[in-house]
Amino acid sequence: MAIMTSNTLLKRLARTALVAAAVVLAGCATVSTVESDVQSFATTPTPVQPGTFRFERLPSQDVDAAQAASLENMAQAALAKFGFSRNDTGARYSVQIGAGTVETVSTFSDPFFGRSAWSPFGRPRMWPGRHFYGSPWLMDRESYVTRVRMEIRDLGTGKVVYESTATNEESWFNPARVLPALFEAAMADFPSPPKGIRKVVVKLPGAP
Repeated sequence: MAIMTSNTLLKRLARTALVAAAVVLAGCATVSTVESDVQSFATTPTPVQPGTFRFERLPSQDVDAAQAASLENMAQAALAKFGFSRNDTGARYSVQIGAGTVETVSTFSDPFFGRSAWSPFGRPRMWPGRHFYGSPWLMDRESYVTRVRMEIRDLGTGKVVYESTATNEESWFNPARVLPALFEAAMADFPSPPKGIRKVVVKLPGAP
């Protein structure tokens, strides 16, 4: 089964984090939780029992082994909270993971007519011929949509026994804080998750 992570997407994570460094420092310093939309599937008639596991990588993930290992360490910490332990030589399960982020820009009308060129609400820009409530100014607001995916496969049967994705959208992006929280959110309600998409809030380490 294909997963969404590729070496290209992993490199984009790093590039996006550098470009957004100023936003990260200003925005995430006061953030204490990460909220995500989570959807999980348990595919066995009885709840999956935690056990030993090893990670499985796609060939594209091995191109940058260091980045892949960094993500695996984040996922491993989340799995350990739910009773899993890593054992590369005697594993009962294999785990495949993925992660990616996309920068999005939404446009809306400037709520304050006559605002100067600089604005804390976003990037102002003039669209000739476009008027909203008497003002030609439109504002851009950037956000970052980040998603992680986890698949747990029973090595004895070769079947995927648990699958989960967690998606977060914020005005800031810091992979060292967001990604571990998303992997933990992806495991929320294991081994018997409810049907459909649910909100999961994970408290960040060190938060009051």
